[in-house]
Formats: sequence, C-alpha cells, structure tokens
Amino acid sequence: MQDLRVFVIDNSITFQNTMVQELNKRLPAGSLIEHAGLPAEALEKISVFKPSIIILNFALSSLLVRQEKFLPLLVKNYPQIPIVTYGILDSGQKTALLLGAAHYLKKPSIGQPMQPFFEKMVSTVLVSQGKTSPAAPPASPNSDRGTGVTREVWKASQPVVKAPKPVPTVMTSFVTPPANAAQIDLIAMGASTGGTEALSAIITRLAPPLPGIVVVQHIPPMFSKLFAERLNTECKLTIKEAVSGDVVLPNHVYIAPGAKHMTISRMGTRYMLECKPGPPVHSVCPSVDVLFDSVADVAGRHALGIILTGIGKDGAAGLLKMRQKGAPTIGQDAATSTVYGMPKSAFEMGAVEQQLPLLSIPDAIHKIAK
Repeated sequence: MQDLRVFVIDNSITFQNTMVQELNKRLPAGSLIEHAGLPAEALEKISVFKPSIIILNFALSSLLVRQEKFLPLLVKNYPQIPIVTYGILDSGQKTALLLGAAHYLKKPSIGQPMQPFFEKMVSTVLVSQGKTSPAAPPASPNSDRGTGVTREVWKASQPVVKAPKPVPTVMTSFVTPPANAAQIDLIAMGASTGGTEALSAIITRLAPPLPGIVVVQHIPPMFSKLFAERLNTECKLTIKEAVSGDVVLPNHVYIAPGAKHMTISRMGTRYMLECKPGPPVHSVCPSVDVLFDSVADVAGRHALGIILTGIGKDGAAGLLKMRQKGAPTIGQDAATSTVYGMPKSAFEMGAVEQQLPLLSIPDAIHKIAK
C-alpha cells in the first residue's frame, strides 16, 4: 500500500480540501495525497509528485492548456495513470469516458449526503490500483487502462442515463457599443460554483487600462484572501481581497472577503468599498445581489455588470436593476458554465444584454470599458 499516490484536481479550494480530508480518513496507511486547483499548477505538480492515480473535477476537463483540452492532455501525457473524474451531471459520464477517463462518478447535489460519494471514490481508487476488489474479474487484454476491470464489464455495470435536453442559450457575437454609450468607470462581477476558474480565465486575460473591478465569488473566509493572492501573481492587473475603506482604483480588482457583503459608495469622483457581515441573501454571504444592487444605485449606467457560472439565482435581480439603470450587462452562456444557474436566472428575467462564451468575455470587457 505504500506506493498509492493520489493527485486531486478541483478548482474549488473548499471542496479540494474536503476531498483530501475524506480520502485521508479512508485510504490505506502510507498513502500520499497531493492536490491542485488549476490545470497549469496540476501539470507542474504531477511531473514532480508522480501520482499512481488522478482524481479530476470533470468541470475542468475542457479547459484549454497549451491549446489542448485538459483531460485529453492528461491522458496523452500520462497514459499509464488512471484518471477518475466526477461531476454533477449524469450526462458527463459518456463524455468523460470518450475523452479517456477510466471512471466517472456522479457528485451529489447540494443537500444530498456526501459520505456515500467519498466511499465510492475510495473504492474506485483502490479498484483502479488493483488494491482491493473482491468482486472484480481478473485483468485481461481488454482491461480498461490496467484497472483490472474489463471495459465491457465496467460499461455493463453502469446505469443507463439519458442525455438532458439542451438548455436554450443565445450565442451572440459581441457588438461594439454605440458612440453615445456612457463611459464605464466600474466593472462588477459575480460568480459561484465554478467561478474561481471562470474568474481566473477572464481576469488573467485583462490588461490596463481598465476601470476598477469589484468581484463577489461565493467563497469561505480565508480562501477569498488566498484566491486574491494567487490571482495577483498571474495577472497584469493588481488583485487584492477587499477591505472597508478601499478606494476603487483603475487597473485594480477587489475580491469580496468571505462571510462579508460588499457594497460601494461614492467618494467625490471615485468609489469606496464597504465590507461587513450581514444576514445571508439567497443563503450566501457575500451576495452578488447585494453588490449589484449598490452598483446600480451608485454607478448607474457608468458600470458594467457580469454574471458568471453558479448555482441558484443570486445576482440575477441585481443585474436586472443595473440594466434598468442603463448599465451594459453580460451573462456567461450555458455551454461554458460549470452550472448554468445564476446566468440562466438572469437571462430569463431579461437582465442579460449579451450572453457570451467564457473566453469571449475578456474581449467584450475591453471593448465596452475602453
């Protein structure tokens, strides 16, 4: 058992840490676990750590790394390492296997018990490593990447799932704003599930000159600071965790601290931030709606509002208020959202002026804000 080396990749710092803790409780003594949140970080660590198995959040599988999708790149570079993927959609199973994953596990929805998922994950890891599998047939030439379970037997054991109906979406190309559009002096962004990766993809592609950017990401205390610090090492803009009294400066990004709502007020010609605890809105704090609502009141049509991937409807009403005040608004589309919840709610209530793929948003920001 000493040679079991598990590498966990998940863009949610919270769930990444939870996965590591739960695996530590269940894996045999002597097992080693390493983890990463972003594909680039993962590739660096994998080359050093040399895992015997990789556990990957399937939401990261299609992110482009070196002009290739992340999961196929892992399979190509490390064909001898089984990759166990997991995701929130049953429909991800077929795609994961086609891309080269050894297994796909369904992650429970919010409110459902997580313990069976972690038990199944450990069982899958051990079976993939040939450590313990009382019921598993012996390996054959048809074995699935050396897991000891034939591909035909494994497929036969999986539940048959129907692909969900496609979610209606609008794939619009960005149109240059009219000449009489208001000058943008503030950008407000909100995200939840999958948001750390989405925000990273956007903010790392932004460059000065740009107005100040204020961001609410549903994230626990301490992790908001770590997230901001990590982004600051990767971006051309200056990134920091917001604190009350911060004056919003051009070419700066302010991440709302976990467990504190963030709002703006005007100080002369500039904006000032206030971050303080408050009752949850849509069961979360910080809340995107709280930020967007204050931006609509204070900045009006001089702000740009952007809503990204996430569960629920936080931010939808606030984005609608921004649009009603004359602000341009953008929503992430269904195809590139980890969870098409928040942007869908905003789109359906008419809050989204343009719905764009994730990697089209940075260009749209530059065209609107500059």
